[in-house]
Amino acid sequence: MRTRALGRALTPLFAASVLTALVPAATASAADPTECVRYTSGNSEHLAVGERLDSGARLVPTPGRPELVMQADGNLVIYAVGNIGRPDLPLWYSGTYGNWGAYALMQEDGNFVVYKKDGGPGKGGALWASGTYGTRTDRTPRASFVDWGELAVTGRTEANPSWRTATINQNAKICSDAAPDRIIPFWYQGSWAESASVWLVLQQDNNLVMYRKRDGQAIWNSGTYGASGAHNGSVYLKMERTGDLNVREFGPNFTVRWHSGTAGSDDAYALLQDDGNFVVYKKDGGPGKGGALWASGTYNKI
Repeated sequence: MRTRALGRALTPLFAASVLTALVPAATASAADPTECVRYTSGNSEHLAVGERLDSGARLVPTPGRPELVMQADGNLVIYAVGNIGRPDLPLWYSGTYGNWGAYALMQEDGNFVVYKKDGGPGKGGALWASGTYGTRTDRTPRASFVDWGELAVTGRTEANPSWRTATINQNAKICSDAAPDRIIPFWYQGSWAESASVWLVLQQDNNLVMYRKRDGQAIWNSGTYGASGAHNGSVYLKMERTGDLNVREFGPNFTVRWHSGTAGSDDAYALLQDDGNFVVYKKDGGPGKGGALWASGTYNKI
């Protein structure tokens, strides 16, 4: 099992510029460049009431796809799996590291809880919980982990869904909501995509960050980390119909925190490429065709 003691994960970059120099079109993404939709199906694994994920155990619906790991150090972590012999990328974590031997339990009351090694229901020692306990009896509590990298808990609370990490694996091509096959026209915090060489993650700290698979190092970011404005500054990523890719805040003004500056090219799209470059192309452009409007300039950093 490729795990490591994760003290802190998804650390924001505090000093990086937005690179805007255009480069020649390069190798296409590993994902089908005609597809804009996120993963909508896949395998899953579940923890039913009374089942637990013990220290050192993991849920892996499909080998080579994301993993949910109950690390020996007590941290419950979702990893995007890297290339063989290379680091994996943490997408979400419970923050309970430093508690060796901790385990995760799906409780009958609907709560999914990380307990200390000797803790448990009636004993105390809870380190983290999904907060999905409640009184509804028309639901069967369980914790589910799916191929696209999301952990979801069906609890007994009134909320539906009860709780989820929202770590959804999106396609490497980001289209506007004008695209006929587009199901989700924007990324929520936690969404991520990958190519053969890099990951791109819209983190919970509001930063859009690119990590290279070779060593897990961040090589580009949008500089949008931190809270600002309404809703604690929570953000989303969207390709506008005008061709402008932007990170906006949820809130009454939908304040733009970052954008590619490519408005004026209707139905342009963004592509995370195998060469490590993140590029906004004209509607009919693409690798081998030209039509690049903006690029992250990271093609030489992988």
